[in-house]
Amino acid sequence: MIVYSGKKINVRKDEIVLDDGSKVIREAVEHPGSAAIIPFISEDEIILIQQYRNAVKKLIYEVPAGTLDKGETFHACAERELEEETGYRAASIEPLMILYPSPGILTEVMHLFKATKLTRTQTNYQVDEAIEGIIQVTLNEAFKMVKNGIIKDAKTVCCILMCTAGSR
Repeated sequence: MIVYSGKKINVRKDEIVLDDGSKVIREAVEHPGSAAIIPFISEDEIILIQQYRNAVKKLIYEVPAGTLDKGETFHACAERELEEETGYRAASIEPLMILYPSPGILTEVMHLFKATKLTRTQTNYQVDEAIEGIIQVTLNEAFKMVKNGIIKDAKTVCCILMCTAGSR
């Protein structure tokens, strides 16, 4: 049963029957899916954005990402978000992995991509985005930021780890 219907999400309450016959309530957030993209300026240098996230009340480092628009593919979403949030367009976008960000409470499926051969365009932030800045760091520096707890965003951690996996 839907208990809340919002602009991007719905919240549902399900009654589940366990193996022993007892009933429990589970809540789930229905989400249309999303895409995230790690942009490479050069072979070893990436772009991260600094964005204020109201849910955690903090400014955090992230790769560009966003929710699918109706009828949009994951690849198209990644392309759109890259340009909107960084002001770059990629000639090459390759898939890295597909993940469930929080399957205990969220239906969201997220596709992660790697972008290379970037061309400068311009940013086009959405009205409700709070992007404070864009930084360029080497992949090794980003990996150290993960290890030191500076980067805590799960999609960003996954992108960085996927891109450094072969070099460690």
